[in-house]
Amino acid sequence: MGGKILRRIEKDIAEKIERAKKIIFFLDYDGTLTPIKKKPGLARLDRDTKTLLKKLAKRASSKVFIISGRSLKDVKNLIGVKSLYYIGNHGIELVGPGLKYINRSAKALKPFIQKSYNILKKKLRFKGVILESKTYTLSLHYRLVNSDKVPILKRVFKNTIKDLLKRGKIKITEGKKVLELHPNIKWNKGDIVNWVLRRLKSRRAIPICIGDDRTDEDAFKALGKRGISILVSKNRKKTFAQYRLNSPKEVIKFLYEFVD
Repeated sequence: MGGKILRRIEKDIAEKIERAKKIIFFLDYDGTLTPIKKKPGLARLDRDTKTLLKKLAKRASSKVFIISGRSLKDVKNLIGVKSLYYIGNHGIELVGPGLKYINRSAKALKPFIQKSYNILKKKLRFKGVILESKTYTLSLHYRLVNSDKVPILKRVFKNTIKDLLKRGKIKITEGKKVLELHPNIKWNKGDIVNWVLRRLKSRRAIPICIGDDRTDEDAFKALGKRGISILVSKNRKKTFAQYRLNSPKEVIKFLYEFVD
């Protein structure tokens, strides 16, 4: 089944790729380039995938942006390829050859995120919970928490920071086994994708965006028909993406086509 999906996508977009002068890749990290792990620190790229990204980045006709919910520092350390562009915190910060960006509104609200982290660190005493500070956002991973404790954990999480939430400076989002706290601003992965495309001003460039989680839907929606959007999921689901691949393994096979 997966092989058929991959071949169908390759055939469907072949003509678009052939006409493009440049390809701009926007690739999510966890669940896209590497399988999701129980602990965030265990999600590391294998050597072959890192080599693949280096080859893609070296091509004159392509640029590669890693667009992650992780902090910029974290995702850079995990991959460690200098020729790539890195986007952290769902689009709040970006760095790469000739480009740099930090969202000013998010930067101004950084103290509210840090205060929330300090409060939650003292209050949350659930076995298996991982509370991660990412400077401009924070994540509460509950993949290792017993399923019967998750509803209580979510309730305690929201109640602990309810006073800060009332001030309208921060907001809660949910992902795959994670609760996240963001600055309450109108900025997401879709906005940073548009920002990048405006800065590059590449004629006949085609953006290809691949991701697996809810925040990637913002990027898929922003691209619309201008580019190629691919959801990574074993199951069919409602999405703004045009295509679907089953797993990170299929994503890597797809990306190898652009090297070969």
